Amino acid sequence: MIAVSAVLCVSAHEITLKNGDRLSGIVISRDRDSVVLETQYAGRIRIAMEYIETIDMERPVTNISASGDRPAKPTPNDKPAADPPVAAVKPAADTVTKPPVPAAPKPKARLFGGRYMGIVDGWEGNANIGFSFTSGNSNTSTLTSGVRASKSGHSDKLTVYARSLWNSNRNAAQSTTQNAVWGGFRYDRDINKRLFSFGSWDFERDRPKRLNFRSVIGGGLGNHTIKNDRTELDLLIGLAWNRAWQVGANTDTPESLGAAALKHKFTERLKVQNSFTFYQDLTHISKYRFIFDTSLSADITKRIGWFFTVGDRFNNRPFGVAKKNDFLLTTGIKWNFGKKK
Repeated sequence: MIAVSAVLCVSAHEITLKNGDRLSGIVISRDRDSVVLETQYAGRIRIAMEYIETIDMERPVTNISASGDRPAKPTPNDKPAADPPVAAVKPAADTVTKPPVPAAPKPKARLFGGRYMGIVDGWEGNANIGFSFTSGNSNTSTLTSGVRASKSGHSDKLTVYARSLWNSNRNAAQSTTQNAVWGGFRYDRDINKRLFSFGSWDFERDRPKRLNFRSVIGGGLGNHTIKNDRTELDLLIGLAWNRAWQVGANTDTPESLGAAALKHKFTERLKVQNSFTFYQDLTHISKYRFIFDTSLSADITKRIGWFFTVGDRFNNRPFGVAKKNDFLLTTGIKWNFGKKK
């Protein structure tokens, strides 16, 4: 007759792992790194604490041998027997849920941070050029160029822009018939998600108008009326000071201004941009002027594209014999610079 001795676990401790598995047995020992569990099906196993969700130690444990005897309680003089080798249990890697490691906060973008106080880094925009040449019955040359760039910080933005037009009629007594430059910059700072303040400076030089130089300093408030992934519309109101150096008497004129700036993306490669600024002379209510520009661009590649621009400069009280309206239509090649998605 073969006697088989078995230990029956009437009530056992229960360990719940982080992957949802449950193990039953008797907790023999535990420390901050692991737990040793006595089981009927695998003997003693060691479980790392990093995989354990809970340990239920509230249930009473009764160990009864096959003969009905209970194990003797250890006395203070008894030395604990060395634990037999135990197998380490490690849940499968694909079932273990580890707490997510928080990502380091992304530093806020700075408008004037980086190399050379941010003057060189972080800009994006485009530069364009167009040229036409005729000979025969008409002998003309026309060159147009422009650049527009912007740089954004956490709560502010700087935009710079410039355009030029040069035309020569080689059959005329005065060969250069047009030589004009327009440009400036605008700085925006957000007050909240919709409202922002702005400051701007615009300049103009137009030889046919006998305007040596015009400087317009302005400022005011703006509203991000529409702002989403496809469309941006800003409306602005403010005041400006118009200083003009021209043939004859120079002028200083306070003006009020209202403006709208629209950008819309039809597709990732086809975009339109429009700006309109109206200036009202505050000393003579009948005198006003406005500047209008709209440009349609199509990107051929990420860097190279084609553009079509319409511009208009209107002054209802021009100096001398200059005409009220200057209309400009140009087309040509543009080059995109800065970060591209």
